[in-house]
Amino acid sequence: MTKNLRTVLLALATTAAVGIPLAGYAFAQTSAAPTQTMAQNTAQPEGAEAAEGTEKDETPTYTSSIQLPAEQSGAEVPDAQEQAGLQALAKITPEQAKQAALAAVPGTVTSVLLGDENGNLIYEVAIGKTEVKVDAGNAKVLDQAAADTENETGDAEAGETND
Repeated sequence: MTKNLRTVLLALATTAAVGIPLAGYAFAQTSAAPTQTMAQNTAQPEGAEAAEGTEKDETPTYTSSIQLPAEQSGAEVPDAQEQAGLQALAKITPEQAKQAALAAVPGTVTSVLLGDENGNLIYEVAIGKTEVKVDAGNAKVLDQAAADTENETGDAEAGETND
């Protein structure tokens, strides 16, 4: 075998040994995104609002002034510690959120909850049968809708205040 042929074969073997795993990795990365997008598209009815009760499953139409990082899988944080972290990020108090919600919807406030809704830091203020979502950064009312009665009785959080 000539020296040039040996060099060419060595170069081809090296390229194949490095290139094939990298190509497989790149293909795996690009093929996962369309599958995820298709799953998101089938979850929402076409051309219509989703039914009540599925509100937690869909992306909100609003964006708050305080965006939270995505939750990391496998990192379980106790509720009290998570609530303390959220409270540290909030720029307004529960009382200010309550006042902003009352300005939009008159009535009696039954609860004020600080929470993460799809990466948005918001206060959920329950006024009668209406749930008002208030931006935890600037006290702007982001959304108001009929309260989800199933969640009100089952999901009491550490940030709840009853007035």
